[in-house]
Amino acid sequence: MKRIILLLVVAIMSLAASTQAAQNIKLPKPDMGKARHAITLPRAEFSPSLTAVPKLADAVVTPPEGLETRGYRLNAYIFDGSSWEVVDRTLTIGIDGNDVYLQGFSVYLPEAWIKGTLNDDYTQVSFPVQYYGDLYGNDLYFYPATPVDGGYESIDAVFNFNERADVFVLDQEQVCYIFENAYADHVGWYYMYDSEMNITPDANTVVVPDGLETQPYMITGVYMGYYEDIDEWFEGDPLMGQTMVGFDGDDIYVQGLCSYLPKTWVKGHREGDSYVFENGQYFGPFVWMGDIYPLYLMGCAPETLEAQPLTLTLDPETGALVAQQWYGICADDTEVAWYDLLANVVLTPMADEPAVPAEPAVLYFEYYDDEDLGYLVLDIPVVDVEGMPLMTSLLGYQLFCDYGDGPEPYIFWADIYGFEDDQTVIPYDFNDDMNILMGGQLVVVYFIGADIQRIGVQSVYEGGGETNLSEIGWYNLNSTSVTSITADDNKPIEYYDLTGRRVDAAKLTPGIYVTSNGRKVLVK
Repeated sequence: MKRIILLLVVAIMSLAASTQAAQNIKLPKPDMGKARHAITLPRAEFSPSLTAVPKLADAVVTPPEGLETRGYRLNAYIFDGSSWEVVDRTLTIGIDGNDVYLQGFSVYLPEAWIKGTLNDDYTQVSFPVQYYGDLYGNDLYFYPATPVDGGYESIDAVFNFNERADVFVLDQEQVCYIFENAYADHVGWYYMYDSEMNITPDANTVVVPDGLETQPYMITGVYMGYYEDIDEWFEGDPLMGQTMVGFDGDDIYVQGLCSYLPKTWVKGHREGDSYVFENGQYFGPFVWMGDIYPLYLMGCAPETLEAQPLTLTLDPETGALVAQQWYGICADDTEVAWYDLLANVVLTPMADEPAVPAEPAVLYFEYYDDEDLGYLVLDIPVVDVEGMPLMTSLLGYQLFCDYGDGPEPYIFWADIYGFEDDQTVIPYDFNDDMNILMGGQLVVVYFIGADIQRIGVQSVYEGGGETNLSEIGWYNLNSTSVTSITADDNKPIEYYDLTGRRVDAAKLTPGIYVTSNGRKVLVK
């Protein structure tokens, strides 16, 4: 499947929730004005089979005896000559002075090591072209390269290193592809890694026990903001969504307290009728535009922000867990230096019951190129028509195209989207990190002709043994021109933050917003 490179949309999906009113101006925040540029990449014209190639005299990398190593995960895309795949693979890394040893990068020789060099201030590590080893009598190389005049030129693969977060991110100053290559002096590749790549710790975050039984809980609360000029707190946007909760003896595990990294877990222990979550638990590294933001859980006293462990007290009548403190998604594990700060948080068990989902919306549509490829930005509410949360595991959505003869369901073809069979309904939580991205708003790379007049989206909820459909949210297009897409001007313009929450246009804080008429608005 051809990988479609998105422009602004990728940044929208990566930046999950940094535009709420609750932001501490003392902290470094993502540069919302920085544009991400997509590059049309020249691909190698062939991927050689494993046949004999000239044998070169190279020595494999051997780490020093006693090297201390740790487990990491490689997050990347890889191309085998026919299709792109998402890489989520275990690596081993050891650092000896300024030498960095990395094992597991090679697909064919996963036991092979490569060696890089850290600069003196420990902010970058460079890996040159080097020898992986022998594969059935053939040489195999780690070969980073950049496109030059229709071909490739070898370069060092430079990773920016955040020592505190323990994260490596492939530098974006120069386009760099890393080939699993047959030669040391020119490109002839078996596999090619894309230039978007990061390496993160494998064991810093909380890991749930095997077989832990979990259930969905509705989370409600409010984002807190602070007017520094008048020294006053205020309530910002409401919080409503879903978490997962599991109990293991006196331990409790909660997933979903961090909107930036919604799949990470935190752990608490029981004390009487309450569960206490120690401060400083690591949500993980949030990586955006090459910058790395380590995120931590920090509970605190309301308004004073005195650090206190977050305590959830059990309501015996409802089974709800009620927070006694505020909590922050923070940049530090020792103080309340917050990106988001939440108050009045309550976790309430959710039941599998019938419900009619609220109407979704197509927030934005744009053709990607003259081949009539396009992408959508969707807002799929996780509440019903009464405003009550839905179980996201039971929620899906389907698309409709109107070419002038009425709506037709859009078919997600199996050979294009990687499913076993053609699909019309996509689960809300589905994410292939390539053509369908999930993150409050969804992006669907979408293959259609230029004569479409309307695009619609409909939510599907299968709760309580029933299937209920929402109203279809339509987005009207001017089909006479690929470049002149317009929304329905008869509707009032609404503003959404990057998690899909509707916000008051009169209370916009610094950040990027998407409007219902297809505009991207930067508030400075």
